Amino acid sequence: MMSLGCTIELDKLVQQIKKPLPALIGMALQFIVYPLVVFGLVHAFQLNQYNALGMLLLGTCPGGSLSNLITYWCSGDVVLSVCMTSLATTLAIGMMPLNLYIYSSSFSTHCLTIPYVKIASGLVLILIPVSVGMLILRKLPKVAAIVVNIGGGIGFLFILLVTGINFYIYPQMFDAGWKLWCSAALMPIFGLLIGYLGAWASCLTRNQCRTVAIEVSSQNVALCLTLIFVSFKLEESTKIAMFPLIFGMFNVTILVIFTIICRIAFLLSKKKDPIEKQENVIENSKL
Repeated sequence: MMSLGCTIELDKLVQQIKKPLPALIGMALQFIVYPLVVFGLVHAFQLNQYNALGMLLLGTCPGGSLSNLITYWCSGDVVLSVCMTSLATTLAIGMMPLNLYIYSSSFSTHCLTIPYVKIASGLVLILIPVSVGMLILRKLPKVAAIVVNIGGGIGFLFILLVTGINFYIYPQMFDAGWKLWCSAALMPIFGLLIGYLGAWASCLTRNQCRTVAIEVSSQNVALCLTLIFVSFKLEESTKIAMFPLIFGMFNVTILVIFTIICRIAFLLSKKKDPIEKQENVIENSKL
């Protein structure tokens, strides 16, 4: 996250706050359109009540910090990505209970406990390292260039490590039925399509369209699992958590594929990668 902050200029951040339309469009897609589509997928695959509730819980969660890394790798609008993640995490305090009330009533009458402290701490964990990175860019631009290069590689290795650990800890996910696997695979794909098409229809730039698509698709699996395990008994929570765990694996895989496609597209277009341009600006800038 610190390496992401090293790519964010304060002037651009202020400009994003003054013109919040792209972020607001992303929030509408994240909390209004996406949960409705997820609700449709639940009924299309006729999932049992445990898997259905796990899918709905995940569909109402905000985006996670993974979206910021993927946005950086896809040469998206990192400033917009961080703003959307922070705003979504804040709005989730109210939008998660509302969406759960609307869509989960037909599957469960259990009184859910929303982890407000966990949501707030997630916001802090995002903003602190990003702020440190912005400070490094402003005061030590040459150091910022090094942090950007190292941080990107570490982030990719961390994603691979977490995916491998999930395989080891939860081998029972491989015994789930085909409906669960198909719905978990389609959910992030639909997120990318909804985000990109919604942003494109709103006349946002290509960089912003990629960013919004990634933000909508990348749900905060850790927050979803926390919500499940603090709200239900152990026997119930294990069944409900199966969908978010499988989704997490597909989400990482699909976003990495999306990143590779974007990088190949940049090479085929014979245009200099925006990330390289940004790093050159950092290296050549002066205090």
